[in-house]
Amino acid sequence: MDTAQIYARRYKFFAVGAIGTFMATLDGSILNVALPTISENLHCDIHLVAWVLLSYSLTLVSLMLPFGAWTQIKGFAFAYQFGFIFFMAGSTLCALSHSIELLIIGRVVQAIGTAMFAAIGPGLASTVFPPEERGKGLGLMVMMVGAGFMVGPPLGGMMLSFLPWQSLFLVNLPVGVLGLYMTAKYFRLLERPAIHRKLPLRGAVSVAVALVTLVFGLSMLKDHLFSDWQVWVAGLISLIATAVFIHAENIPGQALIGTDIFRNKQFSVAVAAQTTHFISSSGVAVLIPFYLEKVRHLEPRQVSLYLVIVPIAMFMLAPLSGKMSDKIGPQKLTIAGMVGLVLGLYMMSRLDINTAGLYIAASLAVIGGGVGLFSTPNSSAMMGAVRPDQRAITSSILATNRNIGMSMGIALATGLFTYFQTRYAQLGDERLIFVTSYRPVIYVAVGIAMIGLILCLARPVTKPVDTAA
Repeated sequence: MDTAQIYARRYKFFAVGAIGTFMATLDGSILNVALPTISENLHCDIHLVAWVLLSYSLTLVSLMLPFGAWTQIKGFAFAYQFGFIFFMAGSTLCALSHSIELLIIGRVVQAIGTAMFAAIGPGLASTVFPPEERGKGLGLMVMMVGAGFMVGPPLGGMMLSFLPWQSLFLVNLPVGVLGLYMTAKYFRLLERPAIHRKLPLRGAVSVAVALVTLVFGLSMLKDHLFSDWQVWVAGLISLIATAVFIHAENIPGQALIGTDIFRNKQFSVAVAAQTTHFISSSGVAVLIPFYLEKVRHLEPRQVSLYLVIVPIAMFMLAPLSGKMSDKIGPQKLTIAGMVGLVLGLYMMSRLDINTAGLYIAASLAVIGGGVGLFSTPNSSAMMGAVRPDQRAITSSILATNRNIGMSMGIALATGLFTYFQTRYAQLGDERLIFVTSYRPVIYVAVGIAMIGLILCLARPVTKPVDTAA
């Protein structure tokens, strides 16, 4: 099929990618509300049930880069078939679980399929939409991310009111069947890549080990100090695996990603800006629920209403910013998005014991608006800076970088917050200790967001590679 025919059928291709992206984010957010129920039903403590989430995230982050490279070899049709099959198999295993161990195994299988969806969604959108609509396609994909996070918590709460927790996994099956059917029907029209090589196993294994140990080490910082031997062991393994990966990348014919992609300044600036964006925003995401519950004494139902403000803002602004980036380019929009994030974070730093609910909601809306304005144009800049044959691996770099940035932000925020809580313990009042400890953490997040703003201001204005192809 020629390029014109692909563009003419772009919404059919996009629908398949949208199903995968929506289900991946929905499944991640819908399960959070069920953890207490699962813990009680399977008779396990909170530390063990936390592995239902941790096993999923570790599998996800370890496989996205290898799966992006694999898609470049096998094509999008194979990738989505693989993803839907594993996602449905994992969902079935989770629904049939009668022990926490079996549930964790099911989540790992499920995450294998999700990793494929997460790795290639933006790459698919950049392939099936014409260059002048790339931002629009990526905006629609980001909108599906926001939709999954927005629908998950209330849907999960409603289902648990009438059905057992296993139903949260069974709902995936009919949607997965639909996605598999649409993949078989439409994606056979896409030609397979003309790449005849095997997946470089040394690079795939080493980068998977490096990423999973890094994220695992960062996650342990919430409960362990930097001096804890477990943190150091995880860091050392990650460092060794990273060295092996870098060595493999410099061997001709053995590169998983290829170092040439990072020599592109437009691409590298976009990756660096995305990293600062997620590090700075994820700290608020992890601390604000505790503020609302412990300081403002709100019920979980009320807290959830505040937490959906950011994904709603993303859902509304991501497609709009995507369309605008097609017309005016990414620089002005990413600058506006980072300004919004800096302003929203600063507003959040002013929270105290008696802050009005309207102010809290406005602060979260400004942050969500900044995220929505920034994400799509920055992703478009990344995808437009590479060759068409690099889109799948670029998509996986984008997704992996997002998860690493969020893990770093959460580890930094929780680590700093714990330090300041100890420092201000003499204040006595639990609410005052929280607010006093919370503010310097947000100030650090504002500083990191400012670095991202500087990167966006310095972003080179270049003609996208695709338009010249």
